[in-house]
Amino acid sequence: MKIYLCLLASLALISTACRQKTKRTDGQQDSTMSAPSEKASPSATAKTFYRQFKGAVAGQPITMNLIKYEDQYEGWYYYDKIGDPIRLFPQQDSTGRIVLIENTSPDDNNTFTGKIDAAGHFTGTWKNSRKRYDFDLRENNTNTVQFNVFGFSDSASLFPANPKSPVGTASSAIVWPTGGADDEVLKVIREAIAPHTKYADKPELIVKIPVDTFLRDYKSNRDDVDTNEINNGMGASWSWNTASKIQVVWNQPPLLVLEYADYSYTGGAHGNYGSNFVVIDLSKKKILKPNDVFKPGFKAALGAALEKSFRKKYNVPASEPLNKGYLFDKHIEPNENFFITAKGVVFNYTPYEIAAYAMGEINLFVPFEDLKSVLKEGYIQ
Repeated sequence: MKIYLCLLASLALISTACRQKTKRTDGQQDSTMSAPSEKASPSATAKTFYRQFKGAVAGQPITMNLIKYEDQYEGWYYYDKIGDPIRLFPQQDSTGRIVLIENTSPDDNNTFTGKIDAAGHFTGTWKNSRKRYDFDLRENNTNTVQFNVFGFSDSASLFPANPKSPVGTASSAIVWPTGGADDEVLKVIREAIAPHTKYADKPELIVKIPVDTFLRDYKSNRDDVDTNEINNGMGASWSWNTASKIQVVWNQPPLLVLEYADYSYTGGAHGNYGSNFVVIDLSKKKILKPNDVFKPGFKAALGAALEKSFRKKYNVPASEPLNKGYLFDKHIEPNENFFITAKGVVFNYTPYEIAAYAMGEINLFVPFEDLKSVLKEGYIQ
Protein backbone atom coordinates (compact mmCIF):
# COMPACT_ATOMS: atom_id res chain seq x y z
CA MET A 1 0.00 0.00 0.00
CA LYS A 2 2.93 2.37 0.66
CA ILE A 3 4.14 2.09 -2.92
CA TYR A 4 0.60 2.69 -4.19
CA LEU A 5 0.20 5.89 -2.18
CA CYS A 6 3.65 7.12 -3.19
CA LEU A 7 2.96 6.34 -6.85
CA LEU A 8 -0.31 8.25 -6.74
CA ALA A 9 1.44 11.23 -5.16
CA SER A 10 4.23 11.05 -7.74
CA LEU A 11 1.88 10.92 -10.72
CA ALA A 12 -0.38 13.59 -9.26
CA LEU A 13 2.56 15.97 -8.89
CA ILE A 14 3.59 15.42 -12.51
CA SER A 15 -0.01 15.99 -13.61
CA THR A 16 -0.22 19.26 -11.67
CA ALA A 17 3.12 20.53 -13.00
CA CYS A 18 2.23 19.63 -16.57
CA ARG A 19 -1.19 21.26 -16.35
CA GLN A 20 0.34 24.48 -15.08
CA LYS A 21 2.78 24.47 -17.96
CA THR A 22 0.32 23.60 -20.75
CA LYS A 23 -2.95 25.13 -19.58
CA ARG A 24 -5.23 26.11 -22.46
CA THR A 25 -7.47 29.12 -22.73
CA ASP A 26 -11.08 28.71 -23.91
CA GLY A 27 -10.13 29.95 -27.33
CA GLN A 28 -7.61 27.19 -28.01
CA GLN A 29 -8.41 24.04 -29.94
CA ASP A 30 -9.21 20.88 -27.96
CA SER A 31 -6.13 18.80 -28.59
CA THR A 32 -8.01 15.53 -28.15
CA MET A 33 -9.96 16.05 -31.35
CA SER A 34 -7.01 15.83 -33.72
CA ALA A 35 -3.40 14.75 -34.11
CA PRO A 36 -0.93 16.34 -31.66
CA SER A 37 -0.70 20.06 -32.30
CA GLU A 38 2.78 21.54 -32.63
CA LYS A 39 1.50 24.92 -31.43
CA ALA A 40 0.60 23.60 -27.99
CA SER A 41 3.56 21.28 -27.64
CA PRO A 42 5.86 21.33 -24.61
CA SER A 43 9.62 21.56 -24.84
CA ALA A 44 12.59 20.67 -22.66
CA THR A 45 13.57 23.65 -20.48
CA ALA A 46 15.92 24.50 -17.65
CA LYS A 47 13.16 23.37 -15.29
CA THR A 48 13.45 19.79 -16.55
CA PHE A 49 16.45 17.50 -16.53
CA TYR A 50 17.81 14.01 -16.21
CA ARG A 51 21.12 13.71 -14.36
CA GLN A 52 23.21 10.97 -12.85
CA PHE A 53 24.83 11.55 -9.45
CA LYS A 54 27.55 9.57 -7.74
CA GLY A 55 28.74 9.68 -4.16
CA ALA A 56 28.26 7.82 -0.91
CA VAL A 57 25.82 7.13 1.93
CA ALA A 58 27.35 5.83 5.16
CA GLY A 59 30.61 5.29 3.31
CA GLN A 60 28.93 3.07 0.69
CA PRO A 61 29.26 4.24 -2.96
CA ILE A 62 25.92 4.85 -4.68
CA THR A 63 24.66 5.93 -8.08
CA MET A 64 21.45 7.95 -8.45
CA ASN A 65 19.47 8.55 -11.65
CA LEU A 66 17.41 11.65 -10.95
CA ILE A 67 14.73 13.34 -13.02
CA LYS A 68 13.32 16.81 -12.45
CA TYR A 69 10.11 18.11 -13.95
CA GLU A 70 9.20 21.63 -12.83
CA ASP A 71 9.55 21.42 -9.01
CA GLN A 72 9.34 17.63 -8.73
CA TYR A 73 12.28 15.28 -8.34
CA GLU A 74 12.19 11.49 -8.48
CA GLY A 75 14.16 8.56 -9.82
CA TRP A 76 16.12 5.45 -8.88
CA TYR A 77 19.35 4.75 -7.03
CA TYR A 78 21.46 1.77 -6.09
CA TYR A 79 24.42 0.81 -3.95
CA ASP A 80 27.21 0.08 -6.44
CA LYS A 81 28.33 -3.05 -4.59
CA ILE A 82 24.82 -4.59 -4.68
CA GLY A 83 23.36 -3.29 -7.96
CA ASP A 84 19.69 -3.58 -6.91
CA PRO A 85 17.89 -0.37 -8.01
CA ILE A 86 15.60 1.27 -5.45
CA ARG A 87 12.69 3.48 -6.51
CA LEU A 88 12.65 7.06 -5.19
CA PHE A 89 9.28 8.77 -4.86
CA PRO A 90 8.88 12.55 -4.43
CA GLN A 91 7.45 14.18 -1.35
CA GLN A 92 6.38 17.79 -1.33
CA ASP A 93 8.31 20.08 0.99
CA SER A 94 7.34 23.65 1.81
CA THR A 95 10.94 24.70 2.54
CA GLY A 96 12.19 24.08 -1.00
CA ARG A 97 14.24 21.01 -0.12
CA ILE A 98 14.30 17.88 -2.28
CA VAL A 99 12.66 15.00 -0.40
CA LEU A 100 12.84 11.49 -1.86
CA ILE A 101 11.24 8.46 -0.20
CA GLU A 102 12.60 4.99 -0.93
CA ASN A 103 10.37 2.14 -2.03
CA THR A 104 11.81 -0.33 0.47
CA SER A 105 10.40 -1.77 3.69
CA PRO A 106 7.18 0.00 4.77
CA ASP A 107 8.56 0.09 8.32
CA ASP A 108 11.83 1.85 7.46
CA ASN A 109 10.63 5.06 5.74
CA ASN A 110 14.11 5.64 4.29
CA THR A 111 14.34 9.23 3.06
CA PHE A 112 16.81 11.50 1.24
CA THR A 113 16.46 15.20 2.10
CA GLY A 114 18.74 17.82 0.58
CA LYS A 115 19.46 20.43 -2.09
CA ILE A 116 21.29 20.64 -5.41
CA ASP A 117 23.53 23.69 -5.85
CA ALA A 118 24.35 25.47 -9.10
CA ALA A 119 27.44 23.30 -9.58
CA GLY A 120 25.39 20.09 -9.54
CA HIS A 121 26.33 19.15 -5.98
CA PHE A 122 23.54 17.23 -4.17
CA THR A 123 24.04 17.18 -0.40
CA GLY A 124 21.83 16.46 2.57
CA THR A 125 20.74 13.72 4.95
CA TRP A 126 19.61 10.13 4.49
CA LYS A 127 17.63 8.84 7.44
CA ASN A 128 15.04 6.41 8.72
CA SER A 129 13.57 5.72 12.16
CA ARG A 130 16.85 4.25 13.43
CA LYS A 131 19.75 5.78 11.50
CA ARG A 132 20.89 9.06 10.05
CA TYR A 133 23.77 9.76 7.63
CA ASP A 134 24.96 12.74 5.66
CA PHE A 135 25.24 12.17 1.92
CA ASP A 136 27.38 13.92 -0.65
CA LEU A 137 26.61 13.32 -4.34
CA ARG A 138 28.09 15.03 -7.38
CA GLU A 139 26.70 15.11 -10.89
CA ASN A 140 28.62 12.62 -13.00
CA ASN A 141 27.29 11.88 -16.50
CA THR A 142 30.50 10.27 -17.74
CA ASN A 143 29.82 7.36 -20.13
CA THR A 144 26.06 7.73 -19.77
CA VAL A 145 23.33 8.19 -22.35
CA GLN A 146 22.10 11.77 -22.07
CA PHE A 147 18.40 12.61 -21.99
CA ASN A 148 16.03 15.54 -22.13
CA VAL A 149 12.71 15.37 -20.26
CA PHE A 150 9.33 16.30 -21.76
CA GLY A 151 5.95 16.51 -20.04
CA PHE A 152 2.37 17.34 -21.01
CA SER A 153 -1.06 17.34 -19.38
CA ASP A 154 -4.58 18.18 -20.45
CA SER A 155 -8.18 17.80 -19.32
CA ALA A 156 -11.64 17.55 -20.86
CA SER A 157 -15.15 18.12 -19.54
CA LEU A 158 -17.53 15.26 -20.29
CA PHE A 159 -20.42 17.72 -20.78
CA PRO A 160 -18.93 21.19 -21.40
CA ALA A 161 -22.26 22.97 -21.08
CA ASN A 162 -23.02 21.42 -17.68
CA PRO A 163 -21.26 23.06 -14.68
CA LYS A 164 -21.63 19.79 -12.75
CA SER A 165 -19.92 17.77 -15.44
CA PRO A 166 -17.19 15.32 -14.48
CA VAL A 167 -13.74 16.11 -15.85
CA GLY A 168 -11.16 13.71 -17.22
CA THR A 169 -7.47 14.51 -16.73
CA ALA A 170 -4.37 12.98 -18.28
CA SER A 171 -0.64 13.57 -18.04
CA SER A 172 2.49 12.13 -19.58
CA ALA A 173 6.24 12.55 -19.09
CA ILE A 174 9.06 10.94 -21.07
CA VAL A 175 12.82 10.98 -21.37
CA TRP A 176 14.34 11.40 -24.82
CA PRO A 177 17.96 10.49 -25.70
CA THR A 178 20.11 13.33 -27.03
CA GLY A 179 23.70 12.07 -26.84
CA GLY A 180 26.26 9.89 -25.14
CA ALA A 181 26.02 7.16 -27.79
CA ASP A 182 26.25 6.81 -31.56
CA ASP A 183 23.27 7.46 -33.82
CA GLU A 184 22.38 3.78 -34.22
CA VAL A 185 22.19 3.27 -30.46
CA LEU A 186 20.14 6.44 -30.00
CA LYS A 187 17.74 5.18 -32.67
CA VAL A 188 17.24 1.90 -30.78
CA ILE A 189 16.49 3.82 -27.57
CA ARG A 190 14.04 6.14 -29.31
CA GLU A 191 12.22 3.20 -30.86
CA ALA A 192 11.98 1.58 -27.43
CA ILE A 193 10.42 4.77 -26.04
CA ALA A 194 8.06 5.36 -28.96
CA PRO A 195 7.72 2.27 -31.18
CA HIS A 196 6.02 2.58 -34.56
CA THR A 197 5.46 6.32 -34.25
CA LYS A 198 5.40 8.72 -37.17
CA TYR A 199 6.81 11.44 -34.89
CA ALA A 200 10.21 9.78 -34.43
CA ASP A 201 12.10 13.08 -34.30
CA LYS A 202 9.50 15.04 -32.32
CA PRO A 203 9.41 14.04 -28.63
CA GLU A 204 7.34 17.14 -27.88
CA LEU A 205 4.54 15.52 -29.91
CA ILE A 206 5.14 11.96 -28.75
CA VAL A 207 4.56 12.93 -25.13
CA LYS A 208 1.10 14.24 -26.04
CA ILE A 209 -0.17 11.06 -27.73
CA PRO A 210 -1.25 9.10 -24.59
CA VAL A 211 -2.91 12.21 -23.18
CA ASP A 212 -4.87 12.96 -26.34
CA THR A 213 -5.84 9.31 -26.81
CA PHE A 214 -7.14 8.93 -23.26
CA LEU A 215 -9.24 12.09 -23.37
CA ARG A 216 -10.64 11.24 -26.78
CA ASP A 217 -11.71 7.82 -25.47
CA TYR A 218 -13.07 9.43 -22.31
CA LYS A 219 -15.38 11.73 -24.26
CA SER A 220 -16.55 8.86 -26.46
CA ASN A 221 -18.37 7.47 -23.39
CA ARG A 222 -20.84 10.39 -23.16
CA ASP A 223 -23.75 8.31 -24.43
CA ASP A 224 -23.24 5.77 -21.63
CA VAL A 225 -23.60 8.33 -18.83
CA ASP A 226 -26.78 8.75 -16.80
CA THR A 227 -27.08 12.53 -16.83
CA ASN A 228 -29.54 12.43 -13.92
CA GLU A 229 -26.74 11.08 -11.74
CA ILE A 230 -24.48 13.90 -12.93
CA ASN A 231 -27.09 16.56 -12.14
CA ASN A 232 -27.67 15.04 -8.69
CA GLY A 233 -23.96 15.17 -7.84
CA MET A 234 -23.42 11.41 -8.24
CA GLY A 235 -20.95 11.49 -11.12
CA ALA A 236 -17.64 11.04 -9.28
CA SER A 237 -17.00 7.67 -10.93
CA TRP A 238 -16.85 9.49 -14.28
CA SER A 239 -13.98 11.75 -13.17
CA TRP A 240 -11.43 9.60 -14.94
CA ASN A 241 -7.70 10.23 -14.85
CA THR A 242 -4.49 8.72 -16.08
CA ALA A 243 -0.78 9.44 -15.79
CA SER A 244 2.21 7.83 -17.43
CA LYS A 245 5.94 8.43 -17.31
CA ILE A 246 9.21 6.97 -18.51
CA GLN A 247 12.26 7.09 -16.26
CA VAL A 248 15.87 5.94 -16.26
CA VAL A 249 16.60 3.08 -13.85
CA TRP A 250 20.11 2.04 -14.94
CA ASN A 251 22.48 3.96 -17.20
CA GLN A 252 25.85 2.25 -17.12
CA PRO A 253 27.38 0.76 -20.29
CA PRO A 254 26.63 -1.65 -21.75
CA LEU A 255 23.16 -1.59 -20.15
CA LEU A 256 20.34 0.95 -20.17
CA VAL A 257 17.12 0.25 -18.27
CA LEU A 258 13.93 2.29 -18.67
CA GLU A 259 10.79 2.16 -16.53
CA TYR A 260 7.34 2.74 -18.05
CA ALA A 261 5.01 3.59 -15.16
CA ASP A 262 1.25 3.99 -15.59
CA TYR A 263 -1.73 4.81 -13.40
CA SER A 264 -5.32 4.90 -14.61
CA TYR A 265 -8.73 5.36 -12.99
CA THR A 266 -11.74 4.64 -15.21
CA GLY A 267 -14.42 4.14 -12.58
CA GLY A 268 -14.81 1.55 -9.86
CA ALA A 269 -13.38 1.19 -6.39
CA HIS A 270 -9.80 2.18 -7.23
CA GLY A 271 -7.39 2.86 -10.05
CA ASN A 272 -4.89 0.44 -11.52
CA TYR A 273 -1.15 0.96 -11.76
CA GLY A 274 2.01 -0.83 -12.70
CA SER A 275 5.45 -0.55 -14.24
CA ASN A 276 6.98 -2.31 -17.21
CA PHE A 277 10.71 -2.34 -17.80
CA VAL A 278 12.88 -2.43 -20.90
CA VAL A 279 16.57 -3.34 -20.80
CA ILE A 280 18.75 -2.43 -23.77
CA ASP A 281 22.17 -3.90 -24.45
CA LEU A 282 23.85 -0.83 -25.94
CA SER A 283 26.80 -2.81 -27.28
CA LYS A 284 24.50 -5.18 -29.19
CA LYS A 285 21.97 -2.45 -30.06
CA LYS A 286 19.00 -4.58 -29.00
CA ILE A 287 16.27 -4.91 -26.40
CA LEU A 288 16.94 -7.97 -24.26
CA LYS A 289 14.44 -10.70 -23.48
CA PRO A 290 14.90 -13.49 -20.90
CA ASN A 291 15.96 -15.93 -23.62
CA ASP A 292 18.84 -13.57 -24.51
CA VAL A 293 20.19 -13.69 -20.96
CA PHE A 294 19.42 -17.20 -19.73
CA LYS A 295 20.22 -20.67 -21.02
CA PRO A 296 17.44 -22.98 -22.30
CA GLY A 297 15.47 -24.58 -19.46
CA PHE A 298 16.16 -21.70 -17.08
CA LYS A 299 12.64 -21.29 -15.67
CA ALA A 300 12.80 -23.84 -12.84
CA ALA A 301 16.06 -22.52 -11.39
CA LEU A 302 15.01 -18.91 -11.85
CA GLY A 303 11.61 -19.58 -10.28
CA ALA A 304 13.30 -21.06 -7.20
CA ALA A 305 15.59 -18.03 -6.96
CA LEU A 306 12.60 -15.67 -7.23
CA GLU A 307 10.85 -17.55 -4.44
CA LYS A 308 13.97 -17.18 -2.28
CA SER A 309 14.04 -13.44 -3.02
CA PHE A 310 10.34 -13.06 -2.17
CA ARG A 311 10.71 -14.87 1.15
CA LYS A 312 13.66 -12.67 2.10
CA LYS A 313 11.96 -9.42 1.10
CA TYR A 314 8.63 -10.19 2.79
CA ASN A 315 10.00 -12.18 5.76
CA VAL A 316 8.21 -15.41 4.84
CA PRO A 317 9.59 -18.54 6.58
CA ALA A 318 10.76 -21.36 4.30
CA SER A 319 8.16 -23.69 5.82
CA GLU A 320 5.22 -21.41 5.03
CA PRO A 321 3.46 -21.93 1.64
CA LEU A 322 3.46 -18.82 -0.52
CA ASN A 323 -0.21 -19.26 -1.39
CA LYS A 324 -1.25 -18.95 2.25
CA GLY A 325 -1.90 -15.23 2.60
CA TYR A 326 0.70 -14.01 0.13
CA LEU A 327 0.44 -15.16 -3.50
CA PHE A 328 -2.16 -16.83 -5.68
CA ASP A 329 0.09 -19.86 -6.30
CA LYS A 330 2.72 -21.85 -4.42
CA HIS A 331 5.47 -20.94 -6.85
CA ILE A 332 6.66 -17.86 -8.77
CA GLU A 333 7.08 -18.12 -12.52
CA PRO A 334 9.43 -15.71 -14.32
CA ASN A 335 7.63 -13.35 -16.70
CA GLU A 336 8.80 -11.04 -19.50
CA ASN A 337 8.77 -7.92 -17.31
CA PHE A 338 12.41 -7.97 -16.25
CA PHE A 339 15.75 -6.20 -16.46
CA ILE A 340 19.35 -6.84 -15.57
CA THR A 341 22.03 -4.72 -13.94
CA ALA A 342 25.75 -5.25 -13.46
CA LYS A 343 25.04 -7.36 -10.37
CA GLY A 344 21.79 -9.23 -10.92
CA VAL A 345 18.36 -9.57 -12.47
CA VAL A 346 15.04 -8.00 -11.45
CA PHE A 347 11.56 -9.33 -12.22
CA ASN A 348 8.52 -7.11 -11.71
CA TYR A 349 4.93 -8.24 -11.10
CA THR A 350 2.09 -5.73 -11.35
CA PRO A 351 -0.96 -5.79 -9.03
CA TYR A 352 -3.21 -8.85 -9.57
CA GLU A 353 -0.52 -10.63 -11.60
CA ILE A 354 0.63 -13.04 -8.88
CA ALA A 355 -1.01 -11.57 -5.77
CA ALA A 356 -3.98 -9.56 -4.54
CA TYR A 357 -4.16 -5.82 -5.15
CA ALA A 358 -3.33 -5.14 -1.51
CA MET A 359 0.13 -6.68 -1.99
CA GLY A 360 0.96 -3.93 -4.45
CA GLU A 361 3.61 -4.21 -7.12
CA ILE A 362 6.17 -6.94 -6.40
CA ASN A 363 9.74 -6.25 -7.50
CA LEU A 364 12.24 -9.09 -6.93
CA PHE A 365 16.03 -8.89 -7.26
CA VAL A 366 18.18 -12.00 -7.70
CA PRO A 367 22.00 -11.64 -7.63
CA PHE A 368 23.86 -13.26 -10.51
CA GLU A 369 25.73 -15.52 -8.10
CA ASP A 370 22.42 -17.36 -7.49
CA LEU A 371 21.92 -17.91 -11.23
CA LYS A 372 25.32 -18.99 -12.54
CA SER A 373 23.99 -22.36 -13.70
CA VAL A 374 21.45 -20.78 -16.06
CA LEU A 375 23.11 -17.48 -16.99
CA LYS A 376 24.61 -17.15 -20.45
CA GLU A 377 28.34 -16.52 -20.56
CA GLY A 378 28.14 -12.90 -21.76
CA TYR A 379 26.25 -11.80 -18.63
CA ILE A 380 28.29 -13.56 -15.93
CA GLN A 381 30.07 -10.93 -13.85
